[in-house]
Amino acid sequence: MNYKAYIAKRYLFSSKDSKFVSFITYVSILGVTLGVAALIIAVSIMSGFEKEIKDKVAGLVSHIQINSFQQEGLSDADFAIEKIQSEITGITGISKFIQKEAVIRYKENIEGILLKGINPQTDLSTTRNKIIKGSFDLTPVDSSIGRLLIGQKLAERLGLDTGNKVIVFGLNGIPSPLNQPKIKQFIISGIYETGLRDYDDLIIYTDIPSSQKLFEMGNNVSGIEIKIDNIDRANELVFTLKKMLGYPYYPKSLFELYRPLFNWVDLQKAPTPIILSLIILVAVFNIVSTLLMLVLEKTQSIGILKSLGVSNSGIMKIFIYDGLLIGIIGVVLGNIIGLGLCFAELKFNFFRLPELYYMKSVPILLQYDVIIFISVISLFLCFIATLIPSYLASRFEPVKSMRFA
Repeated sequence: MNYKAYIAKRYLFSSKDSKFVSFITYVSILGVTLGVAALIIAVSIMSGFEKEIKDKVAGLVSHIQINSFQQEGLSDADFAIEKIQSEITGITGISKFIQKEAVIRYKENIEGILLKGINPQTDLSTTRNKIIKGSFDLTPVDSSIGRLLIGQKLAERLGLDTGNKVIVFGLNGIPSPLNQPKIKQFIISGIYETGLRDYDDLIIYTDIPSSQKLFEMGNNVSGIEIKIDNIDRANELVFTLKKMLGYPYYPKSLFELYRPLFNWVDLQKAPTPIILSLIILVAVFNIVSTLLMLVLEKTQSIGILKSLGVSNSGIMKIFIYDGLLIGIIGVVLGNIIGLGLCFAELKFNFFRLPELYYMKSVPILLQYDVIIFISVISLFLCFIATLIPSYLASRFEPVKSMRFA
């Protein structure tokens, strides 16, 4: 073993020397450990939270939505779809839809809703995989009775179950004696739950022909939904679609459509690494104080080593090794604790979340490149913390040091 590393280890963990220095050493290691573990856990939770929200919103509303500037909707959506598919790469799905405000009534219960007409064969949402009761069936019973998919929370509030018949009022502006809403009867064919409470409470699905009839839209549709292979390209493709399609097409990415939700996620995520990094900085200052105390404790030893011919750089290396040893042990233990708790939460879901967070348990996304970055930065800060104490130790004069008691 390198004699400098051997001496550094003896200085920190020798049972025959100062117990107080050993205690402070363990406190410094604990500080680094807790800082690294807390940062890994926090970053993994916030990354998982962001991914979960993105996946749920993207599954519900698609990556890009093209609406119309005109109130009557799009009359040539099929032509636009052909043009988009032929000129833009990376599209994994595209579908027409109708979405308008309506009112649903069951017995004495009435609720305002968004009725969304979709094509079940080309629909891009994950609703078909979120059915908890009934089936994903939107085939009309006959020309006068359609089928609906309804969110669980809304179904509970209305007292609905699969097979129940409801009345839906299609709204075209403000209802009045001269603008009476169209009425259509539907049967509840399925109940879904996506986990996004605000949307499960609001959006009800039916087929496009039934919604066109209810809202008197003829063959027009509200817009076109698009899914792409890389969600991060959404804003870029929106710019391309605006130039390609022109008026009256109005494309928007999901980041624009649900800006408040994503801003909320960013607000939750942004300050966390900064705040928790302060824990590591405190641990770094602990290392500085530990090494300074160690220098004072080992003043005579430093004098002896210098009298034996150890150079100033050699003395510096001894105390740099001390600081790095504290950092390495702390970072390794921090990774073990942080990753261990993350894996435990992934497997057992110890912590449950209120509905406010759109998910039932704490989400975890382990990004190993980020974890490596945290570990490297922590070690670098530990190295920086060793420079001042090690430099001071190297400047001691051998004779004065050996007289120090």
